[in-house]
Amino acid sequence: MRPHFRTLAKLVVFRCFSVYLVSSWFVPDEVYQSAEVAHHLVYNTGHLSWEWRHSLRSFFHPALIALILKVLKILSLDTQYLVYHVPRLAHALLFALSDLSFYKTCLRLCKTKGIAENSFITYLSSWFVFYCAPRTLSNSLETSLTLIALNWFPFERSYKGITWPYIAFGVVTVVIRPTVALIWIVFGLHHLYYNPRPFRSLLRTVLPVALPILTITVIIDSWAYGKPTIPLWNFLQFNVVQGGSSLFGVHPWHWYITSGAPAVLTVQLLPIFVGIVGPSIFRPTLLPLIATLFYITVHSLLPHKEQRFLLPIIPLLCIYAGGAFQGLKKWRGSAIVAMVTINIGIAIFTSRYHQVGPFAAPRRIMEEWRDHHGTLSVAALMPCYSLPGHAFWHTHLKTLRLLDCSPDLMHIRGPNELDEADQFHSNSTKWLIEKFALEHQNYQRVLMYEKVYEPVRRWFEANGWYQCIEKIWHSIVLTSSREDNYMIVLCRNGY
Repeated sequence: MRPHFRTLAKLVVFRCFSVYLVSSWFVPDEVYQSAEVAHHLVYNTGHLSWEWRHSLRSFFHPALIALILKVLKILSLDTQYLVYHVPRLAHALLFALSDLSFYKTCLRLCKTKGIAENSFITYLSSWFVFYCAPRTLSNSLETSLTLIALNWFPFERSYKGITWPYIAFGVVTVVIRPTVALIWIVFGLHHLYYNPRPFRSLLRTVLPVALPILTITVIIDSWAYGKPTIPLWNFLQFNVVQGGSSLFGVHPWHWYITSGAPAVLTVQLLPIFVGIVGPSIFRPTLLPLIATLFYITVHSLLPHKEQRFLLPIIPLLCIYAGGAFQGLKKWRGSAIVAMVTINIGIAIFTSRYHQVGPFAAPRRIMEEWRDHHGTLSVAALMPCYSLPGHAFWHTHLKTLRLLDCSPDLMHIRGPNELDEADQFHSNSTKWLIEKFALEHQNYQRVLMYEKVYEPVRRWFEANGWYQCIEKIWHSIVLTSSREDNYMIVLCRNGY
């Protein structure tokens, strides 16, 4: 127990360090599907995106964050700094527990302790896991709970321990992120296949564990939405059956293989591949690989794809890397050092220098506004949901004006009418004259990317707006044609 305790202590320090280091913007869901909803539950301020208006999301994950915010509020510790960072710290600490759980899983599955430790180092050095661990993403929570659940999974056919905890954690992950069910389908079928009494296990363990959890989450969501609601079903219907995920972008079927996996795994790909196809003497059970292949195959059939969807399968693949390093013998140490060094470089770049504007700009605005009185009203004339909301600004923010890009599910817009974000970026001057001219005096600050601001500078200057803060660095590698390397902050005369 004591060696594991020391390992856990080191992992806690490591993950807490990631809370400090990771200060970049990744995806809107980090805020608007979790912390922002929690802020709305506790403070009644916070933007609810269109998914929440159509009951496509479960309140389970935001409710967990809301509990943290509620405690901070009761203790009068709900400062802007703590409201933003404590939920991230909680996710990081949970990840530290899942790290230890994964280490134990490696020890169970790998042929030797040396192979297990090589597999664990491969996972722990992953830049993408480090990058996502402290974020309030549902993907981060589902991954950490999945790794914890594997502690109780009966990989060994002679397994005599209890199995209900893995089922409970597995069901919770499905509630949080329905598509993770693809992993549990494979693991669950394996469990039942090798179970001497599968139907008895199904009736006496699986259903008694799963049904209460599902019932409780349905009750919570129905209460939160004010009507009988099953977000899990709505999510699958909209994104999978109706193909609604294509609204977020469409990628070719091979994207995860040719782009997604190489980007998130980088140099880890080589030892993973060698470990899979190499000598079987080093290779553990193929069950994690089968689950991974099934997960990727089904996700490849869906039109919309993202790197973060691969997060739960990274540790499953890293299990196989240990055997590859074991076969290197005298070159093993150098290869591991090279892998770790490369991932440290990528982690530092993506965490501190890549897409940092959405957090750096609000911090700078709050510093500049400190001598003023009252709260801020800010207009973000940027790609929709590319700036954190009340969950970050907290008491500094009165209103945040975001360009709307909600899908027209109610068929309110004309057949060829663009959403507001597309209207703005297709003809900024026209949109400012016809739309923003009627409301710009409601705001004290406007945020824009530099290349978007320059063509409409004269309009803003003519209407009493001027650049009041130095340009704010965003990123050297742009992920969208609507972004720029710098952000511009505009102030209105008198404010």
